[in-house]
Amino acid sequence: MTSSSSKLEGACITREQFLLRETRVVARLRAEGLGDEQVIDKVASENLIQYPTDHMVRNIASVCVKRLNALSNPTLESVIARGEPEAAAQANLYAMMRTYPLVRDFMEAVVARQYEERDLTLGKREMNAWVTRVRGDYDNIAKLSDATMTKVKQVLRNALVHCGMLRSSRSSELLPVALDLDVRDAIVELGDKGALRAFGAAVPR
Repeated sequence: MTSSSSKLEGACITREQFLLRETRVVARLRAEGLGDEQVIDKVASENLIQYPTDHMVRNIASVCVKRLNALSNPTLESVIARGEPEAAAQANLYAMMRTYPLVRDFMEAVVARQYEERDLTLGKREMNAWVTRVRGDYDNIAKLSDATMTKVKQVLRNALVHCGMLRSSRSSELLPVALDLDVRDAIVELGDKGALRAFGAAVPR
């Protein structure tokens, strides 16, 4: 249960964004057997993600490592590293759900509900209603500026676009999801029913 003193971490996604390309680079290095610090050092020394400063490279590489560690599943990490682009995007969005409670809240409270109710509408009304609710339930979200929350909504919608769940960032129509079988099986293995619902997938009994 939430209260005025509760927190819902995750507004840092306004800086960190979707990062599929960057996370794929990091996942491929981990697949070669490099440890986390080795991965970060290699990405930074060779600027494998092509950011302008060493600080930015190391920061983003660290974010990618954090997301992959949050998955705790070699299959999902392999999908991100070498899978087809849409499957990798789905696994990356799931990694964000496991890393940022704010993303999980949105996916489970809004997207999953729309799929379950067969109401494939996700426009300003639905997004603003979610913002109003989390601001009322979580004190740290209530303190965020309108500009920050607008950016949060943009990042979330863009993530859905990357996964083929929205046609464009301006679209108000959710699209049916063809959840990659490897991604689905890994999520089932992890027992994460909320995530399956968020991707519009059937939950096994």
